[in-house]
Amino acid sequence: MNGKAFTAISLGGVFAVGLVCTARATPVVAPSPAKLWMEIQHLEKTRAVMPGSHPFQPGSRNVDVFTTDLSNAAARRAISGAGSILAVTRYPAGSLLIKNNYDAHRKLGGITAMLKLPGYDQANRNWVMAQYAPTGKVVAYGRVNSCDACHAMATKFDFVFAPPPQQLLPVAVWKAFFPKQVMNPAYIALLSKHPEAVVK
Repeated sequence: MNGKAFTAISLGGVFAVGLVCTARATPVVAPSPAKLWMEIQHLEKTRAVMPGSHPFQPGSRNVDVFTTDLSNAAARRAISGAGSILAVTRYPAGSLLIKNNYDAHRKLGGITAMLKLPGYDQANRNWVMAQYAPTGKVVAYGRVNSCDACHAMATKFDFVFAPPPQQLLPVAVWKAFFPKQVMNPAYIALLSKHPEAVVK
C-alpha cells in the first residue's frame, strides 16, 4: 500500500476515525526513445511492410508525397487474423506500427510510430506516439496531444488509420492540423476517386 488517508465510518451510530491504506497503481512507463528507435530500425532493415500497405503509396501532403507503412509481428498477426486493417478493433500489447514519410524525390523526411503499451494512456487506447527525424533524433514522444486528437477519428479501428486509398481524411481535417502545409495533388485525386473511403 502506497498511500494513507483518514476516513470516518459509521458503526451503528458510533463514528470511528482511523487510517485506511489506499493502493496507488504504479504508472506504466514508455520505453526510452532510443530503445523504440532500435526496434524501428530492425523493422526497417527487414522491410516489414504492413499488410494492406505498399512501398511509396501516396501521402497526404507535399511533406509526405509518398509513405510506406511497416508493422511488427504482433500487429501483422492482428491484421491478418481480422482479415484487413479495417477489421481490427483492438491491437494486442506490443503492436508497433510505423509510417515512413518521403518527399517527392523519395527521400526519407521523417518517421512516425505507435507502440501499444497496456496501462500507458487509457484515454488514448494506450498508444505511445513517436516522431523521429531520419537520423533518429526525437521530434515528439510519448503522449502527443496532436497525434492523439487526430487518431481519435479512428477510434473504431483502435486509433489506427488504414493506408490510402482504403481510408482517407478530408482536406479540411488535414488543414485543421497542418494549416500551412500544401496538400499532395495525388491524395486530393484519391479523395475524388474514393469518396466511400473518406472518414466522416
